[in-house]
Amino acid sequence: MIITPIEVHQSEQAKEVILSGFLERFGFIDHALNPDIHDISTEYDGTQHHFFVGKENENIICTGAIRKKSEDTYEIVRMSVLAPYRKRGLGRIMLENLQDKARSLGARRLVLETNKQWADAITFYKNNGFIYMEEDDVSCYFEKEIPL
Repeated sequence: MIITPIEVHQSEQAKEVILSGFLERFGFIDHALNPDIHDISTEYDGTQHHFFVGKENENIICTGAIRKKSEDTYEIVRMSVLAPYRKRGLGRIMLENLQDKARSLGARRLVLETNKQWADAITFYKNNGFIYMEEDDVSCYFEKEIPL
């Protein structure tokens, strides 16, 4: 898999990767809940928010993004791997890429949230060094200090 910053012409395909994961998890898609993926290249313009795609043979199979929360903290969002490509370590590779990018931008801490019903995602983040912080009715929240 080759990971690159998203290009404008890839936005629709990246959006479909994300939405396919939502459809798989929830059985439906509520487009109103995800305004940041309506125009990915504008929302994630590479200044404070950065979006990456993982490709095999020019097909986008994985996505991930970071959003600046404060001077030293970035939030990981939009992690998704197409179902046929899972269990190959691609999510871990994308996560490492996001961490490296955040570090290069001066981040010392990463945060993220995931649905508390998604046991596999929770295990994935714990196995990759994220510390469970809290939860609410819907989500679990994690953080990780970025090593220098």
